[in-house]
Amino acid sequence: MPILQRTDSIPANGFNPNIWTGTQFEFAPYPALLELSVMGSATGLQFTFATGADTLSIDQAVQVVRAANEYGKYPDDYVVKDIVGGGERIIEAVRNTTGGALSHFSSIMLTPV
Repeated sequence: MPILQRTDSIPANGFNPNIWTGTQFEFAPYPALLELSVMGSATGLQFTFATGADTLSIDQAVQVVRAANEYGKYPDDYVVKDIVGGGERIIEAVRNTTGGALSHFSSIMLTPV
């Protein structure tokens, strides 16, 4: 059961259309339960999340971390869950609505089904 974690800096008023692009797990390697945690260094990040044809959240506020550079704690901070098929694309778009760069912390856990 892999756990994937990323930290990305999203520039002021910036947008990243898919933080998982180019990674080993941009596409689900097998049918799995996907669980997602999304956190930010400060208020002002929004995220959209989809797997394959399933859109699971659109422009939702990102939870602010409780301590510096903190990833989500399982299970409390894993706010999105979905069953993904093998080969489905995992898309997490992040938008910064502020006038300064913010850090984005994302974790995905894949449990084979």
